[in-house]
Amino acid sequence: MGMIGSRKSWGPEYTEPGQSSPQNESLLDQALRQATAHSLWPLMLGLDYTTLELFHAVGPHHDLARFGAEVMRPSPRQVDLLILAGVVNRKMAPVIRRLYEAMAAPRFVIACGAGAISGGTFADSYAIDEPVDKIVPVDVYIPGDPPRPEQVIDGIRRLTEAIKSGEVTRC
Repeated sequence: MGMIGSRKSWGPEYTEPGQSSPQNESLLDQALRQATAHSLWPLMLGLDYTTLELFHAVGPHHDLARFGAEVMRPSPRQVDLLILAGVVNRKMAPVIRRLYEAMAAPRFVIACGAGAISGGTFADSYAIDEPVDKIVPVDVYIPGDPPRPEQVIDGIRRLTEAIKSGEVTRC
């Protein structure tokens, strides 16, 4: 005789409706994650000199197209990846928040460079209010001032791996 109220060991694990677990994840969910990871479209947004390294990573020498992220769109309605490359000042913070909210779901954010992560050398300035992760949720941080194109490609690669593994599911 077992204990009263004990869970049967032979039955499947119960999950609430709307929750997913690795056991009941469908093949369709896995395929959607793979497709999302390999078709990231970044927003064409430049804040300062760090953007030059970002555009250099898109160029033919480093070829960001290998990861499916070569299509840089000017409209937030057509993108799912926001790469913040540079210092975000007080006047730009509400604009970035508005761009993030206008993006299609699922949406991802990469903070590229010391300026975006912490304010960089301008952190003590009157115009720099707070780091970018206080404005929008950040998925991947790329250090450096400015980061090299190889670091930008590695950051996008880390984001695709996180999407494929299910660590990042941002809507």
